[in-house]
Amino acid sequence: MIIRYYGHSLFTLTLENGYIILTDPYGEFYSYPTRTLKADIVTVSHHHHDHDAVSMVEGNPVIIDQPGVHLPSDGVRIIGIPSKHDDANGAKRGDNLIFCLEAEGLRVVHLGDLGHVLTPEHCHAIGTPDILITPVGGTYTTDAIAAQQNTQLLNPRVTIPMHYQTDYNRDMPIVTVEPFLALMNETPLPMTLCRITHQDINERSSLLLMSITAAAPA
Repeated sequence: MIIRYYGHSLFTLTLENGYIILTDPYGEFYSYPTRTLKADIVTVSHHHHDHDAVSMVEGNPVIIDQPGVHLPSDGVRIIGIPSKHDDANGAKRGDNLIFCLEAEGLRVVHLGDLGHVLTPEHCHAIGTPDILITPVGGTYTTDAIAAQQNTQLLNPRVTIPMHYQTDYNRDMPIVTVEPFLALMNETPLPMTLCRITHQDINERSSLLLMSITAAAPA
């Protein structure tokens, strides 16, 4: 599995057979590059404009934006778990879906715009991730403290932060990734992409920092 990060909550997970899963696409959003990406599956954690811009995805992808178990392709299982976009039971920003993506012997958990510390029921439904992708920027999602708490609760093998302030969105009222890195006591070097397999995941650092891909890969 090859993981690329395009900023905000947008990742692609490319399987060995070339199958692509894309998460939370954005369209015109601050100064991020306008993108057109290919994907076979698109997961949408909630219908806000910076997470559901499926028009930027080429082809005719399967859109998954509902809770429950989804089997979009052989060897791919996706579970949508209801959660909230805030710490007031959704009163501020509504609902959010956590997605557990299972493929190639790996369990990747994308928390979407989660806005609260996970409940025991959430933790039970999610299980133990191989890879946890968590928002850390605060204001609209969990901040560094809550993200660290969720990481400790889920105990993933690898954690990847997302949804934080970058050079592309300096005017967005969220913080950079540094407070989360400090709480995790890690100083990882940014990676342009990451290839992880079930066989070699234990050789990876517990915290990965992804560089933002400037353009679609060739």
